[in-house]
Amino acid sequence: PDSSDLIFLIDGSLNVGAANFPYVRDLVTRIVERLSVGRDGIRVALVQYNTDPQIKFYLNSYYEKSSVLEAVKGLSFSGDDESNLGAALEEVADSLLGESAGGRAEEGAPQVLVVISAGASSDDTGAGHRALIRAGVVTLGVAVGADAAAELEEVATDKSFVLKADSFRDLTSADDNLYGYINGLATRSIIFQNEFTEVTVGERDIVFLIDSTMGTAVINTVREYIRRFVSTKEIGPNAVQVGIAQFATDTRLVMDLQTHSTKESLLGGLAAIRPRPGQTINIGAALDFVRLNMLRPEKGSRMSRGVPQLLLLIVSKRSSDSVAGPAQALQNLGVLALAAGSRAAAEDEMKQIAFSESMVFMAKDFRQLFRNAREITDALSTLSGVMVVEGPTDPTTVQTQRVFRDIVFLVDGSNYVGSNNLPFVRDFMINIVNQLNISPEQVQIGLMQFAERPRIEFYLNTYDNKRDVVDKISQLRLTGGSVLNTGAAMNYALNNMFQTSAGSRKLQNAVQVLILITGGPLQDDARSEADRLALGNVLTFTVSSGQADQEEMEKIAFIPSLAYHKRSFSELPALADDIMPSLITVVERDVAFLIDGTDSVRGDFPHIRDFILKVIEPLDIGFDKVRVSVVQHSEKPTPVFYLNTYQTKEEVIRAIQGMALAGGRSLNTGAALRYMKATVMSDSNGSRAAQNVPQFLIVLAADRSMDSVKEPAGELKTDGVVPFGVGVKNADKKQIEAIAHNPSFAFNVKEFRELEPILCSCWMALI
Repeated sequence: PDSSDLIFLIDGSLNVGAANFPYVRDLVTRIVERLSVGRDGIRVALVQYNTDPQIKFYLNSYYEKSSVLEAVKGLSFSGDDESNLGAALEEVADSLLGESAGGRAEEGAPQVLVVISAGASSDDTGAGHRALIRAGVVTLGVAVGADAAAELEEVATDKSFVLKADSFRDLTSADDNLYGYINGLATRSIIFQNEFTEVTVGERDIVFLIDSTMGTAVINTVREYIRRFVSTKEIGPNAVQVGIAQFATDTRLVMDLQTHSTKESLLGGLAAIRPRPGQTINIGAALDFVRLNMLRPEKGSRMSRGVPQLLLLIVSKRSSDSVAGPAQALQNLGVLALAAGSRAAAEDEMKQIAFSESMVFMAKDFRQLFRNAREITDALSTLSGVMVVEGPTDPTTVQTQRVFRDIVFLVDGSNYVGSNNLPFVRDFMINIVNQLNISPEQVQIGLMQFAERPRIEFYLNTYDNKRDVVDKISQLRLTGGSVLNTGAAMNYALNNMFQTSAGSRKLQNAVQVLILITGGPLQDDARSEADRLALGNVLTFTVSSGQADQEEMEKIAFIPSLAYHKRSFSELPALADDIMPSLITVVERDVAFLIDGTDSVRGDFPHIRDFILKVIEPLDIGFDKVRVSVVQHSEKPTPVFYLNTYQTKEEVIRAIQGMALAGGRSLNTGAALRYMKATVMSDSNGSRAAQNVPQFLIVLAADRSMDSVKEPAGELKTDGVVPFGVGVKNADKKQIEAIAHNPSFAFNVKEFRELEPILCSCWMALI
């Protein structure tokens, strides 16, 4: 029977409204009544969306037409201001297409999405649209009004697939065309290929990465498949180039992309593909080999010219090393990876490696897979473009808008790391670098190693492009030794790497970052050097394994959440994904001020207002960026505004400028700190601690607190809040130090006019 997976995605926002919703419901009802609904025919799912998508029923919820119609007729208007079509498209891609939801993409059933909308989306639809394209979904649109039509023409598979109505009463005019499209796709009288396969592109660089341990018969089959593939293609420096590598525990180059410039030469070179004995394979190392040794300009790669870079991995078993980091590094380069495996291969690994689950090809019998490999051949022949990295850590988006960093890697070169673990350390650094835009205008990288003594490998301004930085990191060799002077190395980095002459752009407000990577215990006073780095406006991350002490690393890191510890060095390459958000997204933070509001500061209150204004001056204040709160305290705390009171910098500045002194005779700072923890730094008042957004508190007092501050300050720190203590005039120095995150964050001055020098230390943490 005719078959397809049909999903209706209908606008449930105020764009439609309760009065018009019955027209939308009736349209869906009329279409379903005409279709061949059934388990083996057309399956139907429905989602209604406004602020959030609501799945009303899945493809496998109902197989009888009568049940589907009953569910549709029972729909009620959900109603909400927001119309987040982008989030709804992503929900469809994530939750409605798979086998568990009744999807039959693997059985070849066309998957069709019908979006019915009456207005522009409140959010960005790009990520959801791309996800549906990669999944091969054909998207149709029914638009009421011009705004909806313009939006759906961007979302639909083709503009001709958008049906337009001027009013809800006119929706009946869409019936025949919409039914025609849906039925045509189900009967295969309409066949539409998504953007990955619609255009055949002449130029492409293709690397075949082959498991050597598969046995003679399978290797012969793979060789024959490559021979057939090459025979049908134009080969040459202006057409298709082919590279081949084989691997077991190590990787062997068969041919570079530029080794053979003619079809005849390339076909002759295929004889070098041979089986090798072995029970173990390292896919991760093989992927890195391709990236570092084959996808390079001098080896024939035309990546810099925008020529599609494709990799077909062919494996017969699970990898003995981690594939996550190497696979991510290839994706970040824009490589389109495909994976083909036999039954014994690990499908979860292959899904990590392939740029889309539809590009994972599994078969019980390898020989059968490659004798009828039309899907693989079509993909290798037609895929074009580059991998688009999506989500909140999208490097493309972040780099162009935000990332202005000087990053120095400080690598433990001692025997605690050793030559066996060095490849994991190198891969971790390379995976970080590959996700950044390296240039004098954005991110600069420096490299040091240390054991008994520090050694500079290259400065921040030595290399101005990603390839040179990666090349140099890949050549790193350890000095060795059992003495590990971590503190001395940190001091050397501060004095020699984070200097203008070495390329530091701290005078241009580039964030200064040190990433300490170590496998051994501290053997000198590294904690005091960590404080000096903090005072020198350097943000310290720690990455550790082996015999390094996790608690000590948390004390060295700028804040404990910037300390990353793994049991095994082999886990470090994949750690790059975990560290990246903190490394490049330093704009999100919650900043609260707890200031002295007693009568004793009345004459100096303008200085306090001015101090707050100067601290927030360089901050990018916004609801999804830096949030600010101000609380005065005396005998009791008095909130001026909460973290979620204002959404713009202008509103925050006006509120601070208009702030009047609360008044009071004495300070109960301990009670105020408890109030900050329980009330101001709570979810309901705008704190984003649950989303791992850094929390900062600046406490300013001009007198001694009448109650204890140590315990409530400790509770805040345990919750991950980083307090600064600022004491003026008669403030108790010990209390200020007890409040502060560490001694570097405690400041005491005699007069309010002396607050200015404290600003740079606050900025360093908050920017």
